[in-house]
This record gives sequence, C-alpha cells and structure tokens, in this order.
Amino acid sequence: MPRWFAPALFAAGLAALYAGALRTGFLNDDYLFLEEARRHGWNSLLGTGGALANYFRPLSRQFWFALFTPLAGSQAWPFHAANFALFLGSCALLHRFLREQTNEAGAWLGTLYFATLPLQRVNLTWISCNQDLLALTATLAAFAAWRANRTALAALAYLAALLSKETAAPLPVALFAWSVWREGRDPRATLRALLPFALPLALWGGGELWLRSASPAPADLRFGAGAALATLVHLAQSLVGLEAPEALPQAFAAARPSLLALAALALVALAWRNDSPEGAAHASLARFGIAWAALFAVPAMPLAHTWSAYYFTLSAAGAALLVALACRRATRWTWSVAALGLLFWHAVVSASPSFAVTENAWNGTSHLTAHYFERGAQLSTQLRAALKRVEPKPAPHTRFWFATLPPYAGFQMGNGAGIRDLYRDTTLESHFYSQYSESTAAAHPGVFLFWNGVDFERLYERSVDPLFQVGGDLLLLDRPEGASWALRRALDSGETPQDVLPWLGWAHLWSGRRDEAEAAWAAFGAKDDTTAYVTWLRTARTALDDGDTTATRRALFEAMRCGIGRPEAHAVLGELLRGRSPKFALLETKVATRLSPEDWLARRDLVSGLLDARLDAQAETELAALRRIHPDYANDAVAAQLERTLAARRGMRPAR
Repeated sequence: MPRWFAPALFAAGLAALYAGALRTGFLNDDYLFLEEARRHGWNSLLGTGGALANYFRPLSRQFWFALFTPLAGSQAWPFHAANFALFLGSCALLHRFLREQTNEAGAWLGTLYFATLPLQRVNLTWISCNQDLLALTATLAAFAAWRANRTALAALAYLAALLSKETAAPLPVALFAWSVWREGRDPRATLRALLPFALPLALWGGGELWLRSASPAPADLRFGAGAALATLVHLAQSLVGLEAPEALPQAFAAARPSLLALAALALVALAWRNDSPEGAAHASLARFGIAWAALFAVPAMPLAHTWSAYYFTLSAAGAALLVALACRRATRWTWSVAALGLLFWHAVVSASPSFAVTENAWNGTSHLTAHYFERGAQLSTQLRAALKRVEPKPAPHTRFWFATLPPYAGFQMGNGAGIRDLYRDTTLESHFYSQYSESTAAAHPGVFLFWNGVDFERLYERSVDPLFQVGGDLLLLDRPEGASWALRRALDSGETPQDVLPWLGWAHLWSGRRDEAEAAWAAFGAKDDTTAYVTWLRTARTALDDGDTTATRRALFEAMRCGIGRPEAHAVLGELLRGRSPKFALLETKVATRLSPEDWLARRDLVSGLLDARLDAQAETELAALRRIHPDYANDAVAAQLERTLAARRGMRPAR
C-alpha cells in the first residue's frame, strides 16, 4: 500500500471520532473574538489587549479571527476545519518524531494515545482552543527545526507558539535537555545556540508586561507550593483521562464509542509499513519524555485553582513519547486492542456528566470538560431560539437584562457579543440584571427577562410601573447606583411619584449622595414632625388592634412621611407587607436595619426574607452582621436554622 494510506485512514478515524465536536457552533469567548474581528478587522492588532485582555495572545486571537472571520461569515465550520488541520498537523509532527526515536509501531501507538486523549475533545469542540492547537503545532515545529539544526526557523516557530499561548514558554529548557541528554552536546555551547530564542521570549514578555499594566481585567494568577503540587496531580489526571473521577460509574453506562472511528483506525495497522528498525530503549529518552510533560505543566501552576485538562495539551506530547517507548514491540493485534481500549475510554470520559464549579487547587474535577461544552452548546441553541420567540425583532439600541439564566450556560458574555450576533445588530447590548446602571442602560429601550427553566419570560411585562419594580430589585441586590437610575427613569416615564420618590431617596443615600436624597424626600413631602409621627403610630396601633390592616398601613405610611429617618414605622410596615408585597416588605425591613443597626430582630427577619427570595449572597452579608450584633446568636433557634439553610446552598450558586 502507498505510504500515505495509513495516515489517511488515521485522519479519517479522527474525523469520525470528533465529528460531533467539529459540528459545534460558537461558544463563550468565541463571540467576543468574532465581534472584535468584525468591528476592527486587522486594526484589532494595533495597540489593544484584545477582546478579553487577560493574556497576550495576538496571533491566536486578533490575527486568527481577523483572518478567518471574513471567510467564515457567521459559520463555525471554517474555524473548526482550520483547528482540525492544526490538530492533524501536530499529530504528523509528533508521529515523525516518535518514529525517529522508536519505530513504526511505537510511533503509531504513541500518536494514537495522544490523539484520543479525552482533553483533545475540548480542544476540538471550543473554537477558542485554536490557541492551544496553534501553540502545540508551532512548538512541535520548533522542536523539529531544532533537531534539524535550523535554529532561525526554530526561533521563529517559537515566537509563533508564544504569541498563540504562553504555555509554550518552557520550550528552550526542553531543547537544552534534548541537546545535552540525547545528543551529547556541550551545555555551554547549547546555551549559546539557544540565544536566538531570547528575542521571541523578550517580545512575548514585553507584551505580557504591557498587558498587565494596561488591562482592566488581568488574569487571576495564584502562586505557591500547594499550587505546584496540585498541578502535578492534575497533570497525571489529565494524561490518563481522569478529568472527573467521581462521575466515572455513571459515565460507563452512557459511553458510546465511535464505531466508524474504530473501523478506520483498526485498518491503520494493516496499512502502515513496519520498515523502521526497533529503537533501543534509552533511559535518557524516557527521562526526556517525563521532563517534557513536567516542563509544559509549569505555566498551568498559577491556574491550579481553575484547572482544566486541556491546559496540559503540550505536556501530552511528552507522555506520547513514553507510550511509544513502551509499545516498540507492539503487533498489529496490539494496535487493534489499543484502539478499541482508547476509544472506549475516550467515550467514557467524554460522557462524564460533570465539571467543576468551585475554585480550589485540589478540586479533583476539571473545570472545562467535554460535558461542559456539550451542555453549553445545547443550552446556547435553546436560549437563542427562546430569545427570538420572546423578542423577535428588538428596536435598535435595545438593552437586554437577564435576571436569571441556567447556571454555567456561557450565554451572556461581555456586554452581549452573542446577542449582537444573534440579531445581526451591532447597536444591541445585554447584561446581567444586577449590572443595570446609568452607564449600561442610559435612556435606551430595555427588555427585562428571566429564565423559567423552559423559556424566557418578560419581567414585569404587565406591571404599570416596571422601572419602579426594577429599582426595588436593585436596592435588594445592594446596587443603589443602578436603583437610583432605574427610579429616575421611572419618574421620567410618568410612573407615580409618590411611590418612586421615597425609594429614590434611599437609593441616593446608600450611594453616598445625601443632598440628593434629602431633595427626593422633600419632593415626596417628607418632613420631621415628632408629634405627628407619634400620633400616626398610635393611629396605626389602634387600627391594628381593630384588625384593619389597610388602615394600619396607611397610618404607618403617614408616620413614615413625618419621620422618614426613624426606624419604627419601617420595621412594622415591613412585617405587615410580608404577605401582601414580599419585596417591599424586605425593603422596609432593610431600611429599618440601616436606621437601627442594633435591631437584631429586624436583621433576622431580613435574612429570612432574603433567603426566601433566593438572594443568598445578600443573606450571607446580613447574617454576618447578625452574628456581630446578636449577643446570644448561637442559642437562637431561628438564626441557627437560617444559617443551616444558607450553608446547605453554598457551592450551588452559579458564578456571575
């Protein structure tokens, strides 16, 4: 058979294995890079940190998307085709190296192991993983050029790798180890030969320093011995495919190996030419494979708290060398058994319905797994269709506000790049509900939405005072600046001033603008009148004794007008409104706690109400305050139950 036949079958097997991944649409960060390319084109390379501005990766981000976006339009498949070509190119470079060092059987089995590692499914599902694939291909190309004594070409490939992703940084150390251990070069002469690699490293380092000083959103890097040790553990996990060990029992039942991939790959052994001699098992070669894997894990150490298996894509090439060494004497039957086993294991790990949601260096589960992206792709399709149903044609400059979304859907990125892509309208924006403010909302039309588990629904669609309601929500979310803007817009749109003005005053006050708060309360008609305040409280008490809750509320409202800065009327009104208007009951209780911080009963009621409203973050803040002011907190049965309820929910809230 011709020599190209085995590689063609191998490529066909991988295409069958990753067919589902390669059909996935744009996800998460993809929309940010697409939009940057559409807006700025090649100009995105000039003087900007990019759409995310967290790492200096101009080749794989600005350049790559500027190159492919005009060709691809709104289609994802050209990006996937380019990524798959990079993947096949890296497999070819790896196979060539393994064949040089071992033999045909070892090279094929080492490459098969590398190509079917479960982490590769993430690389080929998420278009933004072109960063990892570019860095991988360029690093292997630099290694090949170095072995061929083409130093300038190796340094150029190294620059391409660094500008794709910083995980390529350890390459000069790996080249030094190769030259000294395997080729027997003099260490000093090797260091001199590596001097051209200082320029790419300096260019990349300068870019990173510039980005760190200019970026509004730097990467969250954490250093320490614990992170280093955890990274080595996660490296081992990733290289054997234990991305989510706790979910393996469930995944075994759901695993569906690709039969088409198995059929194509099984034929590879019949097509390869086993005409290369069996290489000797040199200890230095095994040592180099271990060193390569460990070296390229170093850049992942500061990110151990959010580790994902695909971080170790470059390290996997070192593990492939160890596999090739172990399989030098493999037969064609060994290949068939290995292909079946690796494909089955790939299917098991890919079917694991798990991904990490907490930041912890010792978390045993990968954060971005195949399941994460498959789930995200399904949700994205569902959410986009649902949004089109509820808002088929938004007006230009509309702002979408999402009160709730499925956790970890990756649907709301930045200020709405995915929304602009959906409607093909560059004037649109979208934000989380809590981000409502003058700068994000301005005076543009707004669509307020929440996800009911099946579909989107409009928030306050039938309300006569929607912006007033939005302002109240933002006060409960501890967003007084956003609340003040919503309430000011409510006044401008003609909503009832007597409802809006008191809360506008509190929004101004909690934003640190006392003069504006006083002005809002004066417009409401509030004035300090102790006699009237006491009189109205007595009236409220009499009405309550008579069972007339409506009259009681009216009297308390008038008392509040005569003493808006006194806590008693707010506290009692909060209790009375609990069944009728839970939100404004909570707001009145919140005002009472701000006016009388030592009132632990009101604070306890506030915590309870916040938990009922599923505002866990706010409840946790108020619970911490309750612990400080309540002298007998530990023996309070109600407070203890509130703490248990909150503790049971921790770790379940989606990150925002």
